Amino acid sequence: MSQILDGRVAVVTGAASGMGRVMARALAGAGAKIAAVDIDDRGLTRLIAEPPFANTSKKFALDVSQAESCRRAVDEIVSAFGRLDILINCAGVSMALAAPPDQGRVKMQDSSPDGWLRILAINIGGAYLMARFCSAPMIAGKWGRIVNVTTSFDTMLAGGLSGYGAAKSALEASTASWAKDLDGTGVTVNILVPGGPTDTAFFPPGIPKPPKLIDPQVMAVPVVWMCSPAADAMTGLRLVARDWDHTLAPEDAAASVCAPAGWPSLAEAAQSARGVAI
Repeated sequence: MSQILDGRVAVVTGAASGMGRVMARALAGAGAKIAAVDIDDRGLTRLIAEPPFANTSKKFALDVSQAESCRRAVDEIVSAFGRLDILINCAGVSMALAAPPDQGRVKMQDSSPDGWLRILAINIGGAYLMARFCSAPMIAGKWGRIVNVTTSFDTMLAGGLSGYGAAKSALEASTASWAKDLDGTGVTVNILVPGGPTDTAFFPPGIPKPPKLIDPQVMAVPVVWMCSPAADAMTGLRLVARDWDHTLAPEDAAASVCAPAGWPSLAEAAQSARGVAI
């Protein structure tokens, strides 16, 4: 039986766990061949051994903050599969990397400089590197999808999350910029966010989880639709997975949960308040 993503090859970073794992499984279930990328080799081995992946997927254990590792992985993916159509940028680390043990937040003045910079290197640097190298075979094929996972606006501005917020803010802005850069190539660039705190391993040991967490499974249906031919006209947008209405036709559900990436309406409101012509 033909599936919506038959013949497509999808690279999913952060695929070994959490939202990345959910999206890799969903794309595989829709017929895509998966290049599963993560620094966790054991997690990748467990993932691709699962039934949805059969013998159609491969694992690539690497650090996405390293340019040569990303370049080499993309070359290997294209060599192995003969093409590359989709990139899901989900690899990321939390603010805990710059915080004392068992803390999920830390004030800027108390943060570890090495950890803070490492957060940016992975969360925005890794997304850039994968997009930079994956975009070439997509452009050559005149079709492609780049889906970035950012976060909510209030999280970007929250105290104690300066490195994480800075990286996700940069990825939000980059999405809008990359969509313009790739305009006319057949490659689209969009954002998919869960819509709030999500039940993943991002919460360090000893940190109480909020009482209501979003199931990462909410990412599954939207990401498949965003990567399908039905979404050819959609670029430079952010979709909120939590609000996806499964009772609607997919195109209507997408339209109801999307807005331009980068919150340009905030700039418009500020300009209007100052009496500046837009």
